[in-house]
Formats: sequence, C-alpha cells, structure tokens
Amino acid sequence: MKACANKEFKFRTTLSSFAENFALFAVIKENLDLLKIVCLSFGLSITSHKTLCQEDKISEIISSVAEELASDEDDPEAAAVFTERLFELAEKPVRINSADESELSRLFFLTDFQVKSLADYIHSTGRIFTKYELASVTGFNRSLAEMISPFISLESSKSSKKDTTILHGSFISNFSLKNNQSDTMYPGPPWKALSRLSFSTGKLSGGITAEKDAGEKIISGKPPLPDFLSANLSWSGTGILRKIIIGDFTARFGTGIGLNTGLRTGLSLTQAGYISGNDEIRPYSSTCEYGFFRGIAGRFRTGKTTVSLFCSADKTDAAIDTVPENSMRFIRTIYRTGQHNTSSSLLSKDALAEFSYGMNVLFDLRNIRTGLLFTGSRLSVPVAINEGDPEEIFDFKGRDNYNASIYYKAVMGKIIIFGELCADRSMKKAFVQGFTFRPDSRLTINSLYRNYEPGFASFHGKGLLSSSSGDNIRGIFGNFTFEAAKHLFISAGCDLRYYPWLSYRCSSPSASLSGEVRIRYMPDQDLSFESLYSYRRYPYDNPEAMGVKKQHNMLTRSFKVYARYSPAENLTIATRLDYKTGGYESPGTGTMIVQDIGYRLRSPEVALWLRYGIFRTGSWDSRLYAYENDLVYSFSVPAFYGTGERIYLMADWKIRKSMNLRIKYGLTDTYSASDYQIATEEVRELRLQLRLRF
Repeated sequence: MKACANKEFKFRTTLSSFAENFALFAVIKENLDLLKIVCLSFGLSITSHKTLCQEDKISEIISSVAEELASDEDDPEAAAVFTERLFELAEKPVRINSADESELSRLFFLTDFQVKSLADYIHSTGRIFTKYELASVTGFNRSLAEMISPFISLESSKSSKKDTTILHGSFISNFSLKNNQSDTMYPGPPWKALSRLSFSTGKLSGGITAEKDAGEKIISGKPPLPDFLSANLSWSGTGILRKIIIGDFTARFGTGIGLNTGLRTGLSLTQAGYISGNDEIRPYSSTCEYGFFRGIAGRFRTGKTTVSLFCSADKTDAAIDTVPENSMRFIRTIYRTGQHNTSSSLLSKDALAEFSYGMNVLFDLRNIRTGLLFTGSRLSVPVAINEGDPEEIFDFKGRDNYNASIYYKAVMGKIIIFGELCADRSMKKAFVQGFTFRPDSRLTINSLYRNYEPGFASFHGKGLLSSSSGDNIRGIFGNFTFEAAKHLFISAGCDLRYYPWLSYRCSSPSASLSGEVRIRYMPDQDLSFESLYSYRRYPYDNPEAMGVKKQHNMLTRSFKVYARYSPAENLTIATRLDYKTGGYESPGTGTMIVQDIGYRLRSPEVALWLRYGIFRTGSWDSRLYAYENDLVYSFSVPAFYGTGERIYLMADWKIRKSMNLRIKYGLTDTYSASDYQIATEEVRELRLQLRLRF
C-alpha cells in the first residue's frame, strides 16, 4: 500500500511539474488564453479506474507513418489510403491462427520474414493463445507485438467459422463543416458529408460509399446521384474460383510497377513495410475519387497456379482542349482532387473515359513465386504534350498504353530476394531489385535498387519508392531495424535518388538524398519514448535566376521527441516536441509543442481526446505536420505554418453496443503582426459521426 501511495505521489508530482513547465512555455507567446492552460493542467491531474482504450494504439501507429505520407506532394492521397487500411484491419482483424500467409499478409506493415516466421511458428506450435506470445516469435519483439495487437484475432479456425451465414455489417454517416469553407460562388452547401454501408454474409460481402465535398451539390447529374458514389459486391471461395468482384476494386501485382491501384508499399525510410509486396484484388471502399477500377475482376486457382483477370470502364476528371486548325480534342490536365465546387471543376468532371484490362498468372513453387502480368488502357481522348517544353519531351502522349512485366520472390534461408522488370508500349523499361536479410533475430536489413527510365509510362502503377508518374528515377534505398538492448529499438534508413532528366521544380538532371533515424524506448507497457531525426536534400531552380536556370539545394532537417504515459488503462498522456529547419526562398525554423490527453469514462461509456498545441514556423518550407485523432475511417494531418495555436476536443459516446456517436470540435488560431497590431485568423471546424453495427 505504501509503495502504491509513493508511486501515485511521484506520478502527481511529475505531472504537476510538467504542467508548470508547459504553461511557462505557452505564456511566452503573446495573446495566449490563460483559461486553456488551466483546463490543460486540470486534465493532467485526472485519475480514474482502468479500462482499455485500443484506439490510442491505432492512432499511434497511424501517426508514425501518416505524417510523412501527408508531406509527400507526389501522392497526397497516400495518407488517406493508409489510414483507411488500418481501420479496415481493426474492423475485420486478421485471423493469425489460420497460419495462411495470404491472410497474414493483410498486415501490410509486416516484412516478408515476419509473415513467413509467424506462419511457421503457428504450424509448429498449433496456435497462439495470447498477444504477448507474439514477442517470442522469431522476428518479433514486444514493440511489434503491441503494434499489431489491435489488428489481429486469436480465434481458432473452428470458432471463426461460426455464424457465417448471419448478416453482419456497419453503417457510418459523417458530417463536417469549417467556417472558412463558405463561398457564395459554391453551387452547393459548404458542409461535407459521407455515408458508408458495408455488409457480409457467408462468402458474400459488399459496400456502398457516397460522399459530398464542401461546396458540391447534394444531388446532381442525370440520373440524380451524390457527387461521388462507389459500390462493390464480392464473393470469396476455396475452389477453383477464389474471388470475384463486381463494381469498384483495386489490384496490385508484383512490386507494383506495372499495376498498383492500392496502397503504396515501402511506407517510410525506417518502416519499410511489406516492400516485396503481395498480389491482391480487393474491393474498393475509399473516398479518393481517382485511381481505382470500376468493372469486374476474378481470381482462379488450380494446383500451384493462380490466374487473375479484370476489366474496367471508368471516367476521370480532366481538362479537354481543342486544336483550332483541325478541331482535334486532347487532354490538357488530369485532375485528382475529386472536388466539383467551381464552374471549371464541374466542366472537367468525368470528361475522360478510360477502359482498362489485364491478366496476371502466378506460379507458386516451394521457395519461389514468379508471376507474369499484362495490363492495358485506352483513353477516350488522346494526351498531347508541349513539344517545345524540354520537361515534357519524355511524357506520355497518345491514347493507348500497355505494360508487360515479370516478377519473382524467392526465399533462401535468412534471405528473401525479389524483383520485377516491366516494359511499356514504347519499350521504356522499369526495373526493381531488392532483398531482405535477417542475420539475427534482433536485426533486419532491407535494400532496394530501382531504375525507372525517362518516358516509362504506367497509368496505374505505383512502384516502390517512385514518384507519382513512376518514371525518371534511379535510386538505391536501404534501412535496418535493430533491437539494441532490452526495450530499446533503433532503426535507420537512407534513400539516394538520381533524376537523369528534368524533374519537378528542377530544369536539369539532379540528385536528392533522404535519411532518417528512429529510436524507441519502452521500459514497460505503460511508458514509451520515441525520437526521430530526418534529413532531406533536394535541388530546385533558383526562381530569381535569369536565362539558364541555376539550381540550389533545399535542405531540411527535423527532430521530433514523443513521450507517452498511461498511469491508468483509461488515461493516456502524450507530449510531443518538433523542431525543423529548412527553406531557400524564405529559410527559417519551425517549432511545435503538443500535449494530448486521452480519457475514457466508465458510465456513460464516453471516450475523450484533448489536444493543445503551439507552433511557430519561419516559412512554408519549415511547416510541420501533426496527426490528429479523428472520425473512424477518416484522417487529419494538418500542416502548421506561421505562428499560432491548435486545440481540439473529441468525444466518442457508446450509446449502445451497436451504436456510437463521435463529435470533434477543433480551433486553429494563426497570428500575424503588422503596424504594431496583431491580427488573428481563426479556423473552426465541427465533425460528427454516427456508427451503427448490425
């Protein structure tokens, strides 16, 4: 009893000291609202009974990758896809005791070694009984075991087959509004809405998604429908026909060079993920309005051979122009935003039709898998380029393209090697070769070489560590993960790229370098520390230069420290400090300190999340990203720049076993000074979500 009292006194003293230091830091900034600090300090003093808040773990996993994905200008939708995939896993956990590698590979953030090691362990022991047992599997540790715990089920194969004919499903309805989104020129109301229905019964499953962005009409078109409507119906079996999907779907084969409309693998420098990839055709349920297929897809298997077929007919937003001399129409720009709230965006809506098709044959031998892929696309309007612009010399032109590729993955003891060679219509090639080496149970090494020739075109390819266009890159990537000591994990990665032709913001061949070091210390399950150092160097044109452009290196360095403590299972306290330097046109530094509190009440069943943060950056180049807890199947990774503060409060009320109501209110104040006056720009947002399960 005395030890418990001393521990509680020590905990309260630590929190009190932290609150005082945080308040002192915050008061330095002008015009700080003292009431917010008082509320924050009060929140730190809360103690309560113990319950498990699993979503905090999911948010921590998302934040470790989503911020880097959100800052990637080449693929702005990557963070949304990554977040939705994790929430899908949480809703439908992986049955790890099935020991099926295709089922285990749904944990897409695991490496090939970890998937194979987990399958071998279950085959040899029979089954895993507790999530803590995962730490004893070769290639796993306590950090990884806790990471995957929200996404797995320990049910046996027999229990998982119960009640398979009963209809199960969920319905989600979202509503969000920002005060700065109101525009009298919008054709529709300024709020955003989303509705999503999913169901499954036996081998049959399906879903419908409808979304309206801010400013769009609620119902439009002929026939009148929501601005974005997506639906799919899927059947899975164990015979020759393994899967068939009608409606919207995504596909990925090999390393993704020739075809990958799903998640880009190789998620970050220090968290390579399932980089050698896994072939899949899966229903599409995201709200991204670009890059998926709409049609029919099927997968067939006989013996050790798997054949996948698909065809798609979909429409894409594009700006269409006409050549005055011959009235020939051509594509000027393809849009990926999916927003239709202006006259120009409405004109471009569904202006381009695309027909796509493909076939993949996979041979699964004992220690090697090899596949052949052929896919093609035809556009209703040809793509034209500006012949006088050197940057567009190698860009695709015309209306037809196809890709053929061969890929493989082989296991040789402690080494997994994989690669893919792909060629397009003009015989421009892309090549990827990588390996994963595990010399010891505490050390994993990954390396990858890729060469995408200038002019290589793949309409629906997302190759490993490539740009959004997937061409004009030669590079080598490497990283390692090492359990240096008990509870101490170190990972580091480096990526060197060379662009043999002109690239974005750079009018000459160039090279870039990225590096990252991540250290995580977890002395016990209630306390963890993490630090991250990142380095980025890339060239771009000096906008002030006359005549031939001269290049300068843009250097950015960032350092993040994150600490999380759970004094009770229903109370989580997290503190984060960011520091960043960078920029050329307006170089400067960026700093941010964020305090998070997660708390769950027992009666009524309400979970609360509170954040308060202060930020100050010298320029847009030194902007900082911070992932926020948000509505389920939604994500929020705002970019902070300037001087200001951010606060939000979110509550999730479990009205009954099958019904949840979630409310989030956020406020961002940005300050600017001129003529000895301080102006404040205030952005308020309200987000609501109703979730029903049946």
